[in-house]
Amino acid sequence: MIRRILVPLDGSVTAEAILPYATSLARATDASLLLLRIVTPGEVSQSLFWKTTIPAELRRAWAEEALTRANVYLASMAERLCALGLHVTFDVQPAEDAAAAIVARAEQEPEVRLIAMTTHGHGGALRWAFGSIAAKVLHATPTPLLVVRSSGVEHPAVTEVPYRTICVPLDGSPLAEQALATVRPIAARIGATLLLVCVVTGDGIIEARDYLEGVAERLRTDRLDVQTYVVEGIPADQIVYVAQTGHADLIVMATHGRTGLRRIWLGSVASKVVHRSELPVLLVRAYQEEG
Repeated sequence: MIRRILVPLDGSVTAEAILPYATSLARATDASLLLLRIVTPGEVSQSLFWKTTIPAELRRAWAEEALTRANVYLASMAERLCALGLHVTFDVQPAEDAAAAIVARAEQEPEVRLIAMTTHGHGGALRWAFGSIAAKVLHATPTPLLVVRSSGVEHPAVTEVPYRTICVPLDGSPLAEQALATVRPIAARIGATLLLVCVVTGDGIIEARDYLEGVAERLRTDRLDVQTYVVEGIPADQIVYVAQTGHADLIVMATHGRTGLRRIWLGSVASKVVHRSELPVLLVRAYQEEG
């Protein structure tokens, strides 16, 4: 079960778009939030010319000012969230590499069972985008990652997001099923309905239906409400379609395993789902057992 959710923020409106989803999940699972602000050298001085020509004393003053601003920002954000009845702590950390710092912090905090962040943030060199910071975090951490695509158009209100229905793509492999270990206790705690979906690209519809029903029966032993869908087409498109038409509030899926595995759910499909879906996606890193 989730005990603590690590929420990296970069001070941008788009990064803050994760907050409604993280706070709702924290409330639903009785987890606490750890807000983390990584301050990189690029935020203090984005030009190598500046770094080499401006006196060290002035650069240090700029760095201290940046850390102070970051602390004030997180303190204000934490106050807003605490007012909603959530348990929130925060920390500002200087680091050369934002992704590496996020991964390290999750490993150092044993109670952190989930990292939550948006697929966009600052523009330019400081852009937090899937394929950049979020992707680096995903590939480097065993911790599940909750991501949501943000338009950054307006300041998001910190409101409740229902998690009544959760879509879980499966392909018949133990690797893809590793997502169930994460979603099963969440669904049991909040009483969410699970939509199990399998996308086939040719023969095998009957086999896929039998497989999903078998998984569904195992989940129903925990008194979970489970529905199954077998569809044909492009995997990412069909996953998003089933999630939308099934009125899902969240997609939970495995992301990748050992290199070379021919499993349609692992690898690029996960990133395509993130880019195409307006729903939050909880990505669980799958591992191939050796032997």
